[in-house]
Amino acid sequence: MAHGEGIHCGPIHFEPVYKETRCNVRLPVKYFQFKLCSRVVLQSALLFSVFCLSDASAALKMEKLDDGIYAYVGEQVISVDDYKQALQNAVRGKFYHGKIPEGKMEEVQKDTGKKLITNILILQEAQRRNYRPDKKIVQTSLDATVKKYEKQYGNSEKWPEYKARFIPRLKEQLEKKNIVMQLEEDVSKAPLASAEDSRKYYHENKEKFTSPEQLRVSVILLQVMPSSPVSAWDEAMDEGRKIYRNLQGGADFAELAKLHSADASAKNGGDMGYLHKGMLAKKIQDVLDKMKLGEISKPVELLRGIAIFRLEDRKKSVLNPYEKVKDRAGRLWQRDQAELARKKLVDRLWESTLVRVNSKYYQDDVEKLVTNVKK
Repeated sequence: MAHGEGIHCGPIHFEPVYKETRCNVRLPVKYFQFKLCSRVVLQSALLFSVFCLSDASAALKMEKLDDGIYAYVGEQVISVDDYKQALQNAVRGKFYHGKIPEGKMEEVQKDTGKKLITNILILQEAQRRNYRPDKKIVQTSLDATVKKYEKQYGNSEKWPEYKARFIPRLKEQLEKKNIVMQLEEDVSKAPLASAEDSRKYYHENKEKFTSPEQLRVSVILLQVMPSSPVSAWDEAMDEGRKIYRNLQGGADFAELAKLHSADASAKNGGDMGYLHKGMLAKKIQDVLDKMKLGEISKPVELLRGIAIFRLEDRKKSVLNPYEKVKDRAGRLWQRDQAELARKKLVDRLWESTLVRVNSKYYQDDVEKLVTNVKK
């Protein structure tokens, strides 16, 4: 296992297709269907925005290191390859179904660096405290993971060779993950909340105990596949306008929904029932927020097609009384105490451990960004 791999175990990919990013990181080609952000971030701003990692990161330094080294965490090396792999996994997880929005790549880089270094810091602390992996838990997890991969890749000619290399690395990763989990469980143990703690938490966090606004909505959805040509979308929009005019003329919404809508609610006359505010896509929510009860929206273009909405009812948000939610308040207080304890540990580790990050790596990123923007 390479230095700095930490506790991550990503999926197996035998024949990936990659492209070099402007910061020299290989990522799947499908993630590069986005425009280059037009504004250029100054070098100093980029360096410090990438590593605003912790309130207690006094031991963080930017230095010129060997090209193959991403960072040192104490004496432990994180190679550029380690970082690239972590970044690939992060992008796959965050943007699996779509392109990377403009400006989001830098955010993912920052988060990846932070998590990678933090994981190593916690692992080092667990090793210092002499935690030992639970062999039974590790073996159970190992067997389950190998079984899953064998089912998926067992017919590949490359699998036997990969398995021989894969199992020892996976076992080592699982052992590290297990001792980290033990440390975090011990650090995060919090006492049960007292009645005073629960009540104070309730009064200081009323938004967490407020039932959100509910909207009862009906819809007529004229479905269009996202990959359809523009002409199909234009036709659906024309049909939507025709239906809207009919509704304005007094046509029955429920009957037209049963006749035209591709949504599952069509059998109920388009009635989607009550939905909490925030459950709907922002574009839909913005439309509904401007509507009065009984009002019908003009056709709206959505990912699934063209939609027409009717706002049936609106229930205002309501603060639940303390007696009704006191148990939940106690659990949330306890959870917050556990998270605070972990944060204090992480901050202390960042403050007490010298972390050196390769400044040249980010210098190259800035220079390539400037060159691309000028083009």
